[in-house]
Amino acid sequence: MPKTALAPYISGLLLSICGGVLFSALHIPLPWMLGPLLVTGIAGVYEVPVKAVTGGRQVGQLFIGCILGQYFSPDISWRVISQWRMMLATAVVALTAGIAGGALLARIAGIEQRTAYFCAIPGGAAEMAVLAERAGARFDRVALAQSLRVLIVVCTVPVILTLAGATGTDNYIPQAKVVSASGLMLLLAIALTGGIIFDRCRIPNAFILGPLAASALLTMNGIKLSVIPQFIGISGQLLMGWALGARFRPDLRNESGKFLLGTVAATLFSMAMLSIAAALAAFLQGIPVESMMLATAPGGISEMCVTAKILKLGVPIVTSFQVTRLAFLLITALPVHRIIEKLVSDRGSTP
Repeated sequence: MPKTALAPYISGLLLSICGGVLFSALHIPLPWMLGPLLVTGIAGVYEVPVKAVTGGRQVGQLFIGCILGQYFSPDISWRVISQWRMMLATAVVALTAGIAGGALLARIAGIEQRTAYFCAIPGGAAEMAVLAERAGARFDRVALAQSLRVLIVVCTVPVILTLAGATGTDNYIPQAKVVSASGLMLLLAIALTGGIIFDRCRIPNAFILGPLAASALLTMNGIKLSVIPQFIGISGQLLMGWALGARFRPDLRNESGKFLLGTVAATLFSMAMLSIAAALAAFLQGIPVESMMLATAPGGISEMCVTAKILKLGVPIVTSFQVTRLAFLLITALPVHRIIEKLVSDRGSTP
């Protein structure tokens, strides 16, 4: 590959490292994710050539999935399973928030309801864009709005919780006590296999959910392969932040101000609705409200779970709620959209 073709990747890596070091020095929450994300994102918007390594985000997710899976000890897993009704209820709230947020976005930005709906549903960013295209909505606007939603949530929720002094007592004590080179390689190989299987089955976010499931199964069965070194967690965060930041292009500056304002308003509305749901769920289930805030926050699974890990706020609960919401929205978003369009069409044809 020519040197000129490598330049955007090298600049992306260097900017990501600089962002992580800077944010770490400033004691900003999630420095190795937010630093690369914001620095490379700003660079991309202002036409600095920045690219992420192909597959980098998936590798980062694989690392994080392995780490998160090691929280699922047998007793914690049973406690998480007992919360399934609340997981489903908060997923329904997320869908409702998305529908209302879409109506708000359509009104502020003056865009068609179909596109606004998929812009506001807080599911996976890439998956919502694909569903939008199937429904005949604007793929580009949905992809932009979904990316902005994740950016807003990731950049606000961890910071707010940290400034509020939210720290838990979820002190993770690994079953394995030492780093084993052979055990670590075997663990990563098993995790990669899980990711490939989930990907072949076309399960969204395959390279975090597959490794997470594989790692959790090992942990639940008392199989102790190796402690995961800290640098692997940092590398995973950097790769995910770099990949998210590299999505932002100069087109963002040319997008309608009303559309951007509407996207921000819809995101804040969803965050408010889900925060209320989090407070109610925390009261009913006796779960710390800070953990439930992360569990219901309409951000990315990886980012919210990493925040829970760093702040020691119920990683298994946060992970399970986030996965349930994603699965529920992916299953229901398109059918619900069709029902809404039919209802609106029937109402319009009624004399």
